[in-house]
Amino acid sequence: MDVANSGEPDPAATAARPSGARRWLHILGAVVVAVVLPVAVAWMVAGQLGAQAVFLGVLLGVTGAKIGGTHRMLYLAPVTGAAAGLGALTAYDWWWAVLLAVSGAIAGAGVGFGWLAPLLMPAAAATFAIPASSGTDALISGIMTTLGVGYGIVIARRFGAAPVVAGDRRSPALAAVVATVFAVALGAAAALGVALGWTEPFWVPESIIVCVLYIAVGKRERIRGKAIGTAVGVAAALPVAILVPSTWVTSAIATAAAIAAFTLTSRYWLMYGLYTFALVLALAAPGQVATEAGHRGFEILAGIAILAIGLAAVHAIGNHLRQRSPQPELAPSSHPDVARTDHD
Repeated sequence: MDVANSGEPDPAATAARPSGARRWLHILGAVVVAVVLPVAVAWMVAGQLGAQAVFLGVLLGVTGAKIGGTHRMLYLAPVTGAAAGLGALTAYDWWWAVLLAVSGAIAGAGVGFGWLAPLLMPAAAATFAIPASSGTDALISGIMTTLGVGYGIVIARRFGAAPVVAGDRRSPALAAVVATVFAVALGAAAALGVALGWTEPFWVPESIIVCVLYIAVGKRERIRGKAIGTAVGVAAALPVAILVPSTWVTSAIATAAAIAAFTLTSRYWLMYGLYTFALVLALAAPGQVATEAGHRGFEILAGIAILAIGLAAVHAIGNHLRQRSPQPELAPSSHPDVARTDHD
């Protein structure tokens, strides 16, 4: 009998399709190999500082390799490590704000040769700096971050990341504008937190980097979803702040919200709302949920507002440049390097 035409399920196809439990085991195994194992080794070698740096490096390595290509991210691994080390040495004073402005200028200039997306990784490494008490600790942070980036590249390649991912190329004049605006935006975002004496001032520039990343990968609509999700997540935390549940209950609620967020990736605003809600509960000190929610909401929305102003400036200046010298923008396919897959 022809099983394909009989309406009966094909036993071979059913057996080949992994069950839900097996998929979760695969995910758990990937998390252990990609995150838990390198972080545990780094903890044994360099303590908490090394573990945090490797975790950051793995995250940036995987992300950068997926959006920019493994070869490009390999070139940027030492740059990302250097940015992490300098960030650790300057966190979180006015020199840190200067560092973010410089990293923003470099990343923004990357739009002139198709490297905007991967160049966001060094900027992110400087933003999420792990404060170091000495130059030696900063050096350790930079080295461990570099190693983490390398491991992240290996993981990304194992899961099919391309050697090179083409990025948009714009005219040198527009690239200079983007570099300037991005430098001002990141520098101003960092300076805001430093001036107000925040203990975690990186959340303002973080939202700018994430939103620019959305633009670079063609998901500009997620900026609106991030703003809505932040407001929803902060509002959802207020009843918890009023009820003041025990620490264990708060942790359970945060864990459940984080798990639910991973199942709602098709609705970004809802996913980000649950993520923000879980993050607020996880980071809040006992009895300080409302304070944490207020800080987190203000910081993320302030970053989005700064970026919106910057985008408006880039759009206005870009239109002016096109009117003065109407030339077609360079597309990714106009450069011979874009077609390469084995070498960059």
